[in-house]
Amino acid sequence: MNILNSRMLRSIERIVDLFLLDLIWLLLCLPVVTIFPATTAMYGVTRKWVMGKETDGVFRSFFLLFRECFFQSMGISFLWFVLAYLIFFNYQLVHSNLLITGILGVLTLLFLSVTVYLFPVMAHLETKWKHIIRNSLTMAISFPISTLLLIGILLISMYLIYLVPVLIFIVGSVSVYVSYTICHKLFLT
Repeated sequence: MNILNSRMLRSIERIVDLFLLDLIWLLLCLPVVTIFPATTAMYGVTRKWVMGKETDGVFRSFFLLFRECFFQSMGISFLWFVLAYLIFFNYQLVHSNLLITGILGVLTLLFLSVTVYLFPVMAHLETKWKHIIRNSLTMAISFPISTLLLIGILLISMYLIYLVPVLIFIVGSVSVYVSYTICHKLFLT
């Protein structure tokens, strides 16, 4: 009975940690410019959990990681928002040309593929932003099935939040946990 209680207690503790992690992430994403550092910190906390490292608590770990990766994440976020805007703007301009729309579709898929690896790579490696983007691109191309799985997790999470908005308080951290678990296995190969 004691083993069951400890397993149940650990499960409840993990659910509460996921909820708190999601809540902190949401609060720090309210000023839209901090989405990238907040997401990188969320992946960093999840990384510690997946690797079995002891954390100093969700709040302390999150804020330490947020501060640590702030400037690098902000630099990448500026580049990423510009690229996303250019892709969107070009779709608006050439929506009637089938060839260019197809090319933009491929670029969008490549952009999304790199994006799903961007945050796990930032959380896992301490390197320059050019290397982070290069490593994310390499992983997106090297592991196409995992890339599609990660994109699927992202899209399903967004759809669930769209259907039931209150799920925003748990779906984000759960999807990050699952995504980082997949990425961690890829990092080890």
